[in-house]
Amino acid sequence: MTPSSEDQPTRGRVTSLTSFETPTLEMIARRRLQLWAMTLMLLVSTVAILSLVLFWGDSDLSFFATRGIVYLGVVLLVVLFGAYAISKELDLRSLTEELMDERVLAAALTNSLREANALIESSGDSSVRLNVEQVLDTILNCSMDLLDGHSGSIMLMHTDNELRTVCSSGESPARGASVGLSEGIAGQVAATREPVLVVGIFDWDHYETEEHRPASAICVPLIAKDELIGVLNINAKTDRKYSERDLRAMSLFGEQAGAAIESARAHAAKRRVSDQGNYQAMHDPLTGLPNKALLLDRVGNSLARRRPPGHAAVLMFLDLDDFKRVNDSLGHSAGDEVLVALAERLVKSVRSGDSVAHFGGDEFAILLEAKDPEEATAAAKRILGDLAKPFPLEGREVKFTASVGIAMAQTNEMGPEDLMRNAFTALHTAKERGRAEIAIFEESMHSSALSRLDLEQELRHAVDNQGLDVYFQPLMNLTDLTVHGFEALVRWIHPEKGVISAFHFIPLAEDAGLTPKIDRMVLQRTCAKVRDLNNTIFADRPAAAHVNLSPTSIRQNDFVQNLANDLKESGLNPEQLVLEITEGVMMQDVEQAASRLRAIKSLGVRLALDDFGTGYSSLSYLRSFPVDVVKIDKLFVDEIETDEGASALVQAILRLGLGLTFEVVAEGIETQEQMKSLLDLGCLYGQGYYLAHPLSSPDLAVFLEKVRQAS
Repeated sequence: MTPSSEDQPTRGRVTSLTSFETPTLEMIARRRLQLWAMTLMLLVSTVAILSLVLFWGDSDLSFFATRGIVYLGVVLLVVLFGAYAISKELDLRSLTEELMDERVLAAALTNSLREANALIESSGDSSVRLNVEQVLDTILNCSMDLLDGHSGSIMLMHTDNELRTVCSSGESPARGASVGLSEGIAGQVAATREPVLVVGIFDWDHYETEEHRPASAICVPLIAKDELIGVLNINAKTDRKYSERDLRAMSLFGEQAGAAIESARAHAAKRRVSDQGNYQAMHDPLTGLPNKALLLDRVGNSLARRRPPGHAAVLMFLDLDDFKRVNDSLGHSAGDEVLVALAERLVKSVRSGDSVAHFGGDEFAILLEAKDPEEATAAAKRILGDLAKPFPLEGREVKFTASVGIAMAQTNEMGPEDLMRNAFTALHTAKERGRAEIAIFEESMHSSALSRLDLEQELRHAVDNQGLDVYFQPLMNLTDLTVHGFEALVRWIHPEKGVISAFHFIPLAEDAGLTPKIDRMVLQRTCAKVRDLNNTIFADRPAAAHVNLSPTSIRQNDFVQNLANDLKESGLNPEQLVLEITEGVMMQDVEQAASRLRAIKSLGVRLALDDFGTGYSSLSYLRSFPVDVVKIDKLFVDEIETDEGASALVQAILRLGLGLTFEVVAEGIETQEQMKSLLDLGCLYGQGYYLAHPLSSPDLAVFLEKVRQAS
């Protein structure tokens, strides 16, 4: 059916359904009754005439001519009326047959919708995916089959004033077309909602050859709940001519097809909403990869699947080494950018049948199959090799290493949770070995995991029962070796293992969420200790109390209020407290960090930037945050004598300190030569094992006495 006004027929006729009288069986019965009544009246009249002729005799027939003429006239009348009656009866029978054929066609068209309705009903089954195009194809193909069509199309309302072809079959001129209401035959049908029958030869340029141009076509509106949703066009084959009977059947079919299409679209829309919810529930929103729930399902399917002899299901857990530094230095947005790029690289690194999932943070999982541990290890090395390539990040290239834990299962006797637990255990083992390590699960690792769990419980007990102590490492004035301040360092006094440094248990505390509680305990004890020292030994020249704080502690909503309360309770002058923070505090959320640091400064407390020079963006933030002290990382102090670059960087930081009026402290001084080099560069303050180790309170008293005597 032509969709545009430019393709109007030049030798044809377009007739709407209202132009035809719609016959019914009741109307046919009524006409047949009228015909038989007329026949009966004729017979009665004939009998009456013959009776009169016989009654009056020949002498009285002068008026009627001869008796023979009368008989002839009666016979002729009977013959003529009989022929008329027979003709009408044949017409009525033909009309009845056409009406029955029409009903059969309508029933066949209606039955053809059963396939479409079956698709719609089956969409309620989660395993069946309803495709609206399938329903449209079914409706169009069934219509063409039953009407012996050559081509056809379904056009649906695209906007309030535009139809657009969504389905076509055969050599349809409407394929890919769109028309406005009242444009062309399809537009006119949509505007009037009136089915039309087209008979004749048309100048449709869409057909390549004259012989394929249809001489008959039907266009009916598709109605659903009294709303127009589109039109259905069927073009007849060249040897087929549609009739009003076909038009009436298609008109009824159009209403039913419209309802089916609307129902299919409603089910599809509902399915899309459901699919979106299911997708979001089963995929990581950042990377789009499967999440833990979906991976768990896939692991279960992998374990249940039959594999070639000797092959095993392999689950790898991958964790970036020191990814936290990216978040701490450049912020979470940069970290997210790395994770997205990492996910894309992982997907490209694995085979087509393997699965990649994101567990959150910097943890990923890869599900695959392998013959033996060697093949699994080779796959892990290949993946790590791809990840070792630099990642572009905010105008720079950043390289990462990753640790991998591998667990394997050759039978389905192991559950998916067990395999995941084993892979996690192997990952922890790999990380404990160092960077870029690969560990394959062994049963002995369970004991290590249990030991770690026991250690976490012991640490919790120590935190709750004063099992932690605070050691103090003096910060010295390098010019005269007098005490300038103290850095508080937490130690775990283990009943069996003795004194454990923070380096060994703080990562465990971070995983267990204990760092805010530990930090506050250290802060309270340090404030009380330094207050006592400043009221006695350092009354003339008060020393500063340096306390390290984790980003987790500072981000606590009640941190500033708790800090104010602890300062007030300790009686320490706020100016004598220096809170040491890493770049991570400032880089994760610049605005929020600046606001929190200003709130801390409003209490009179000073701020120190710890481990300066090891991050990505230190210099660009020094002027943006209220920093009072900068501590040069031990890495540069170690190389100050051998690396001109390290020496130049230290000198630059010292000059920057003079310009921005912040104090500079060198960390990790371990030799006299390092201290002399720092003094030569103009560094006034430092700390390290050459000057003093971290000391318990009794040892600190002894050290201070020696300093007093030396001075």
